[in-house]
Amino acid sequence: MPVTESANQSIAALQLVQQALPVSSADALLECLADSWLQSSGAAACHVSLVSNQKLSSAFADPACSNDPRLSHELIDAAPHEWSATLASSALTLVVDSKSEMLTSVTVVPFEFDGQSLGGALLLGDVEDSEAFSTLATVSAQLIEQLRNAAASPTQLEPASETRLRDLKLEAMAEFAAGAGHEINNPVATIAGRSALLLKTETDPERRRILETIGGQAYRIRDMIGDAMTYARPPEPVPEEFSPAADILQISESLQQQFADKNATFKSLLDESIKLTADREQFRVIASCLIKNSLEAITTDGLIRLELAQTTDIPGKDAEHSSPHISFSVSDNGVGLSKTDREHLFDPFYSGRQAGRGLGFGLSKCWQILRLHGGTIEAVETAEQDDDARNGLTVTTMWPK
Repeated sequence: MPVTESANQSIAALQLVQQALPVSSADALLECLADSWLQSSGAAACHVSLVSNQKLSSAFADPACSNDPRLSHELIDAAPHEWSATLASSALTLVVDSKSEMLTSVTVVPFEFDGQSLGGALLLGDVEDSEAFSTLATVSAQLIEQLRNAAASPTQLEPASETRLRDLKLEAMAEFAAGAGHEINNPVATIAGRSALLLKTETDPERRRILETIGGQAYRIRDMIGDAMTYARPPEPVPEEFSPAADILQISESLQQQFADKNATFKSLLDESIKLTADREQFRVIASCLIKNSLEAITTDGLIRLELAQTTDIPGKDAEHSSPHISFSVSDNGVGLSKTDREHLFDPFYSGRQAGRGLGFGLSKCWQILRLHGGTIEAVETAEQDDDARNGLTVTTMWPK
């Protein structure tokens, strides 16, 4: 399969998860699925169906329709596990004017979870490679199952569960990245290898420049896939006891020199007596990521505050159920976050660069490392009354003591 097709599948699946969680209703999920499947399949139209409580819910996406996607609901005499292409296509009579013409070429993609059929997509039109949609089908089934679980336990969609929903989304992305990484890496390695081979015998300067560009971009994709796979399946932490304050100071001094044009001022409130038992290299990755993120966000003469302290004040837990933790936070007085930035701050490859934040796996990698250590990470906009870090962002990591 060409690299571009694999890359498109990666983007489509990630966008599918980002857009559909949290879902508020079956209709919202169906609309998202229909639109995402249409974009990723290249079909003329897409019909997504879901059977629940003897009711067939459908969304039909057709670029030629102004009110796309369209929803329909039909009562049927069938259980969820009896979903079939025939059953779903019968609902098309209400939404497709030229049903017989559109159904001359149809690809059926069922959504299954634990062996149970939940629904599926009817891709209307010529679809060259139906096997390329196995990941999307799996992710779609997982979203449907999560919606059903949420309906059975409404508390899952309460505002207090926002962190849990974010974690579910990132877990789904990690699962996808692990599988897709191998598929994309193989053709990229071939491109990089062939361009290097051609470069050995090429003497024309312009052709050498072109080959070097091809190879360089292939290696860039390889590095991004490496980050994705590390994020998806990170190495298990190797704990050791160390003094985090010394590492934080060393990293901040190094990055301050690297971003000398920012002329940043650092304010360090670090308890040097603190000992932390964790993977030291992974802690340094987090410290470097958070400080670099703040340096990218501030303007010239900005301020960055580093804090390291012991605490029992754990976000989301009352004092009775809290336990001693080490808190490391980085605050800045940079440009802050938009509403969209806040929603996707921990998503891999989400770009907030227009707001001064970075692009890639930085904060999502931090989230993954903290999860493996049994800790947490939280980002909040800095309180306006704090004159030292107004309008910026504070990212706090909590490490079990």
